[in-house]
Amino acid sequence: METVYFYCAAIGGGFLILQVLMMLISGGESEFDGDASPELSVGEIDASYVLFQLSLKAVIAFVTFFGIAGMACTKGDVSTSATLAVALAAGLGAFIMIGYCMQAMMALQSQGNINLMDAKGQSAKVDLRIPENHTGTGKIIVIVGGRMLNKKAVTKGDAIPTGSEVVVDGMTSPDTYEVSHKQ
Repeated sequence: METVYFYCAAIGGGFLILQVLMMLISGGESEFDGDASPELSVGEIDASYVLFQLSLKAVIAFVTFFGIAGMACTKGDVSTSATLAVALAAGLGAFIMIGYCMQAMMALQSQGNINLMDAKGQSAKVDLRIPENHTGTGKIIVIVGGRMLNKKAVTKGDAIPTGSEVVVDGMTSPDTYEVSHKQ
């Protein structure tokens, strides 16, 4: 059994060192990054949460700590069943700890995306004259998600001059708002 512990510690430790080196060389992301970022509230458990816990980093940590704890117990003349229990506990502890650490780090990430549809119903200011009846595009300045955006705009009605206040009615394309005169 001592040979199994040795190989687990050696192989798991080797992958762990390789992972760290790859992260240092690549600037933070390794080829072994297969972790997902499930968005869970407290007390909520689903399949993505369980799969997240089974990330490659957590499995490597389990194998490494299983081997190290097993080797330590065999050197200390502990019984085989107690050694196996300690090795499994150490591996499981490392597995859970890495899983939770990765989950916490993923929660710190932000995609930085804003939903442009959130502007619907908001006021905006015309930055570049908007031609009448969809005959051309103008530009508006609108605040979406706390950011000031300068976006293309069209209108169904009469032309809207620069500096006018308008209301965003929706979007006609992914980068163009439809607006109307503010009442």
